[in-house]
Amino acid sequence: MRDIGLIFGAVFLFVGAWILNNGNSGRDTLQAETIAGAALLSLGVVTLGIILRGWLKWKRELRKYREG
Repeated sequence: MRDIGLIFGAVFLFVGAWILNNGNSGRDTLQAETIAGAALLSLGVVTLGIILRGWLKWKRELRKYREG
């Protein structure tokens, strides 16, 4: 499950950054492309953060188990 989360998080992060980097030079009043890029970027960061937090917790528990 962790590997799938890492893949999805990285994909969302890179796609969101790519959409934001493309630039929306036109005068789009809704700026849907910019909003979509920011949303995907945020989703990627949050997903990777949750996965990293779970992995660090697992490493601490493993260390406790090996010591005690």
